[in-house]
Amino acid sequence: MIYKNEEFELTDEFIDIGYMAEDFDVQNLDTDEISIKKASNNRMIQIFLSFPNFEDFKDEIIAFDEFMNEAKVEIFTYLIFNEKIEIPKLKKIIPVFDVNEEFADMYGTKIINGSLKNKLTKALFLIGKDGAIYHIDMPEDLEKPLDMERIRVELNKVYQSYTGAGCHG
Repeated sequence: MIYKNEEFELTDEFIDIGYMAEDFDVQNLDTDEISIKKASNNRMIQIFLSFPNFEDFKDEIIAFDEFMNEAKVEIFTYLIFNEKIEIPKLKKIIPVFDVNEEFADMYGTKIINGSLKNKLTKALFLIGKDGAIYHIDMPEDLEKPLDMERIRVELNKVYQSYTGAGCHG
């Protein structure tokens, strides 16, 4: 992984497409601990989105918030940082903080060296209604934006997918 000509490594753990998502605990803006479940109670699509920080990626985060705000269906989108930070109010994205490193460890998003050590890499996990991982976007170059056209296509696929509990539900 690379960012501004610096190379980084991620933790060895990695979850992949087709696997069931994992539950993890985070803190919300009020520092209350909340559990994010692999499948939401009302069978909604979820997106887990992480970034190393807000300042360097604010334009991309705000653009993604606008993208989610224009969605015709409700999609729970969590914006995950490794520590509590101040961020402006967003329209649709729910900011949370992975202070116990559960998301970082289970999803393989923790940077383990360099100037971004212990931060989360830029990553997007698209979780279907049944809790399965349908799509992952984790660019090798953090300066490369997420592939919004591909995300739009994958969201349509997930929306039209099976709505009952799967064999792992």
